[in-house]
Amino acid sequence: MRYASFIAPWLILATWLALSPFWIQKESLWIDEAGSAIKALASSPHGVWEELCLEKNSNMHLPAYHFYLWGAAQLLGISEYALRAANLPWMLLGYGALILSLIAFVRPSQAIWLALFLTTNPFLFYYTNEVRPYAMQFGLAAAAFSGLMVTKKCGFISWKAWGMVLATVLLAWTTIYGLAWWIINLLFWAGSSLRSEKKRLWTWTIGFLFLGGFCAFLFHLWVLGVGAKASPVGETGIKSIAYAFCEWTGAAGFLPGRSSLRTGTFPTHNELLLASVTAGITMALLISGAIQARFLATPLLYPVAWTIPSLGIIASGLVKSFRLVGRHFTPSGPTFFWFLSLGPKISKTFHWTHCAAIALLLLWTASNYRFATEPSHRKDDYRGAVQWLATHAEKGVTIWWAADDAATRFYGLKDLDFVANLDSAALALKAQPGLIVISKLDVYDAHGAIQQWVKTNSFQQVASFQSFTIWASP
Repeated sequence: MRYASFIAPWLILATWLALSPFWIQKESLWIDEAGSAIKALASSPHGVWEELCLEKNSNMHLPAYHFYLWGAAQLLGISEYALRAANLPWMLLGYGALILSLIAFVRPSQAIWLALFLTTNPFLFYYTNEVRPYAMQFGLAAAAFSGLMVTKKCGFISWKAWGMVLATVLLAWTTIYGLAWWIINLLFWAGSSLRSEKKRLWTWTIGFLFLGGFCAFLFHLWVLGVGAKASPVGETGIKSIAYAFCEWTGAAGFLPGRSSLRTGTFPTHNELLLASVTAGITMALLISGAIQARFLATPLLYPVAWTIPSLGIIASGLVKSFRLVGRHFTPSGPTFFWFLSLGPKISKTFHWTHCAAIALLLLWTASNYRFATEPSHRKDDYRGAVQWLATHAEKGVTIWWAADDAATRFYGLKDLDFVANLDSAALALKAQPGLIVISKLDVYDAHGAIQQWVKTNSFQQVASFQSFTIWASP
């Protein structure tokens, strides 16, 4: 029975991986994905760095991911499907590390719940299907968190100690926020190492941990100095924090898609009910897990400390006025799943927490299904808009493009007149268009000048795609 409990989590992961060809999505890249995907088109790693420097935005803080993505593209290709499939190794790293760490503290059967939660969680499902660094951040954070938990319990195990150190350092090179978790692990590792008899291992690991993270600190400081920062679109408020909460609890799939919510669409009563029930069950299991964690042979200080940077992230969103969403808290994920997996009570008899866990798994599966099939959850359809223009636009016609430029480069669309966020005076200086392509109005027509131009000149809508409308001259 114990043997079956031990292999069950790994069978769940194997099933998840075997089904990945069916749930990895092939739909169009959207704005942020395209910003990363064009790095995969570079002819060399040097070209990747040149692209990052040319953009001079928040992507400069993610060098490790973009170099990895370039390498993955050389092996897998540059299709949307291949670039998203490149996330799988990082998710497997994170899942495996968390399962191993939990088994070290509780009976193997409890890790079955963890494997089920990991493989059905809508937040992880959604961001495994994003050509962005969040899968990599989760995998590294989980390895860093789990490696320290296990080594603190079992003593210095060389490969686990080095695994923790390497993951912590690499995390600091995938996001500026990773520096906060580097500091936490540096402090905890130094405290544990001083009591160890393996001084040589301690010297090498603490030295590499400090040096690698400090170099990342200097790099991020330099990036800030050259003016690279997050997009100013949106701001952090109650709504954005509430949506981040819904993402992590798996409730977001029951709500309208992000684009719909941003344009003022309000959830129906049924959607609110399902989202509330899902979030409520998740929180009930988290509280149950936190209570049961008190009885484990491990101090709670470290798992709790691992969540502290999240408060700093919220503060930075409020001070710097950019929109926070769930993905910004990705490195905190290990603690979330650590406590959640302890939620179903360790008991020989059936307990209410077991019923709650089963209900949550069903709700999360339904939420994933909505993410995959509900039209409002579809990504911005740049591919569809580009293909329509390639088929219908007459040669030589002027096309005004009020949307992302990186996506046009990825999909090979040329000879566009970029008019995003121009005012009426600037538009008047442009060549008269035959076609106008407009994406998200709050992002690409903040002045409303393009919409007014369309109305004044009696342009007619000739096509629409997710987050796009295409207009033609009368």
